[in-house]
Amino acid sequence: MKNNDLFSLFNLVYRMINYNLRIIFANKFTWFLAGSVLFYIGLSVIYVFSNDISRMHDLYGVFIFSGILLVFYPAVFGVQNDQDSRTIEILFGIPNYRYKVWLVRIIMIFAIAFVIMLGFTFLSSVLIIKFSFVSVTAQVMIPVIFLGMMAFMLSTVIRNGNGTAVVMIIFGLFFLILAEPLRKSQWNVFLNPYNTPYDVNETTWAVITLKNRIILITGTILFLLAALLNLQKREKFM
Repeated sequence: MKNNDLFSLFNLVYRMINYNLRIIFANKFTWFLAGSVLFYIGLSVIYVFSNDISRMHDLYGVFIFSGILLVFYPAVFGVQNDQDSRTIEILFGIPNYRYKVWLVRIIMIFAIAFVIMLGFTFLSSVLIIKFSFVSVTAQVMIPVIFLGMMAFMLSTVIRNGNGTAVVMIIFGLFFLILAEPLRKSQWNVFLNPYNTPYDVNETTWAVITLKNRIILITGTILFLLAALLNLQKREKFM
């Protein structure tokens, strides 16, 4: 009897995950995945043949933008996909739908992105330069999750995938423009922990990096809470 209950639970979880994956990664995600892979391969090859391959900070830039491409579509278009498939009314009927549906989905998005990024960093650690690919992936995923959660939060406000994409591109360009002026600042979203400025000692840089990660993690949590709060307002999505 217990085995049957366990099998039923496993089957239910499997069907739920499979269904949510089809909703999350519908339509254009394969193009973003292909773009991420091509971006990673292309820039990795360029760095191998034109730069000092021992420069870890170059690879970090490749990883972070590959990660952004992975989470961009599901984070931006997740809510609109439910509206387009006419399932959003059904989701609102599920008790605690914000946690049982969208929180589970957002965790799945970042978990899948993390696994794919592990593959990218592992290949680079084998083929390009030896490094701890797990710790590098963790460092990369912090700003990637921050931007992905920001996109998800904005999608609950704008409620249109294309509009959210435009706003996120504007924010992304803004963060990129500020990246150089804020290169040594803890407020730099694209701060590269492997690119220590020549006039900053390693201890100070480690403190700046730690503060930066705390800021990004805090921002991620705030964006998540704001998104879940916005999803409580059902009438705006109907």
